Amino acid sequence: MSAPTARHSRSALIFLIAAIVAALVSMPLLRAVGMVLWPVFVIAWLINLGAAWHLAQWARQQGRSEWAYGLPAALGTVASIVVYVLLALLGPKRGAQPEITG
Repeated sequence: MSAPTARHSRSALIFLIAAIVAALVSMPLLRAVGMVLWPVFVIAWLINLGAAWHLAQWARQQGRSEWAYGLPAALGTVASIVVYVLLALLGPKRGAQPEITG
């Protein structure tokens, strides 16, 4: 895996973990102060958008459609996890040239 591809893969994973942690931490905090819980899901989804962007870039570098992977990943954290696993399992398309960016 080239350095930019590995960077997008690692960044996507970091964003996914951050979204899950943010939801797990903020839910009891909001409940403790008596607030509604919908902000938890908004916070997790906004962090997940970063993961979706990195997943789209990772897919593009593997020679796959960035929209086909990034758009479903933007729907939520669970969808992003599925996309992450699919991209990791499928790997680059045959004949795809890794993009070298400086």
